[in-house]
Amino acid sequence: MIRTLLATTAIAAMLTTGAMAQATTTPAPAAPVTTEASPAPIDTGAAQSTQVRTPWDISKGYVAVDTDNLGSHLIGSPVYSSAADDAEHIGNVTDIVFSADGQITAVVIGVGGFLGIGEKAVAVDFHSLEFTLAADNTERWVLPTTAEALTNAPDFVWAEDEPAAPAETMAPAGTMAPAAPAS
Repeated sequence: MIRTLLATTAIAAMLTTGAMAQATTTPAPAAPVTTEASPAPIDTGAAQSTQVRTPWDISKGYVAVDTDNLGSHLIGSPVYSSAADDAEHIGNVTDIVFSADGQITAVVIGVGGFLGIGEKAVAVDFHSLEFTLAADNTERWVLPTTAEALTNAPDFVWAEDEPAAPAETMAPAGTMAPAAPAS
């Protein structure tokens, strides 16, 4: 049994290695394509250009630059009502909400309370936040609202969705009895 498992694993590894070593050929692009991690415009002949992000080489590593952002730097960051010296501290970023395609759609801001006790979580659109240089030359997140407005906003709710049933357990079409009418 163990010999069969080891032999199968070795064969699978050899087949996978061969597939990864194969080179793919593509036709020459109509526009120059860069090998940087930044999006490169591709001329597809359509009315709009398409942004294609070429992956960076993992063997060379990645060095974050000042224009990059880290989630660990965003979480815990204070949020102010403006960039002015006397701006109101309205809360701290406590979490980040990502869409299925990996884009940040919202941030959760903790408002009120003391040292996290009695704090209310409110979700705000990530695009409504502005990362700016304040009057005292510090970088800060600004949300043009007040702590009172955030306190009065609806709570952030995390609703667990039910996973889809596997295809094997679903009944074939037309075999289920119709649902009873609602009363």
